[in-house]
Amino acid sequence: MLLIVLIELLTSMQSQQSNALIAGLLIFSFELLEKKYYLFATLCIVFSIFIKLFGIVGFALFLFYPKKWKLALYSIFWTIFMLVLPLIFIDYEQYIKLFNSYFSLLKNDHDLSYGYSLMGWLNSWFSISINKNIIVSIGALVFLIPLVKIQMYKEFIFKYLMLASILIWIVIFNHKAESPTFIIAMSGVALWFIFSEKSVLNIILFISAFVLTTLSPTDIFPNIFREAIVYPYSLKVFPCILIWMKIIYDLMTLKNYSTSNNN
Repeated sequence: MLLIVLIELLTSMQSQQSNALIAGLLIFSFELLEKKYYLFATLCIVFSIFIKLFGIVGFALFLFYPKKWKLALYSIFWTIFMLVLPLIFIDYEQYIKLFNSYFSLLKNDHDLSYGYSLMGWLNSWFSISINKNIIVSIGALVFLIPLVKIQMYKEFIFKYLMLASILIWIVIFNHKAESPTFIIAMSGVALWFIFSEKSVLNIILFISAFVLTTLSPTDIFPNIFREAIVYPYSLKVFPCILIWMKIIYDLMTLKNYSTSNNN
């Protein structure tokens, strides 16, 4: 997995962005949940939300574990802790101004761009301009479909694939996604591919993601090709969209996976 995401990791780090930290926190929270270390698992998710809001999707993992009341209480505790912590360094008046500035930023940047997202792909390929909230709502509904399989909640592979789905979802439905953001999505791709049946379809999907998502922004691709094709047609996000759809299919069928690998 480290080899698969290495180039994306370097891209994110060289851009001085926190996306690799977000991916790490969400994956670490899954590991901590599996080991029943709920206090620190909730810290990882709440911390990711305070860094970048889309980490909130990580709360979906709580559905698969017992003592949900404890998970909820720990999350509330860490949220209050994170909200109060800045007051050690700044006064209340400045604190409120920063909050107002933050929410103003969230409100005003919504219509500025499509980013490397599913919305951007639809716009660049088909000149479709659908309200972003509608696209995100549809994406959320599709994301939730596998959760009807309540009987699978205790299966490790089901939870594992949901983690991969979360990591990809928060990028492809993020209208501000840019190249350094894809360390998160490619972490999901790597998790999926490592556990997947190495069928022809899965191998093709993985290679397309590694070539178009990971390598396309690098100097391996001629600059003229990047500027004329890769960027205008949102090729970086396209394989991730296909793989996310495949993960949803796998979650609904699990025919391509062996639960004997749970250990």
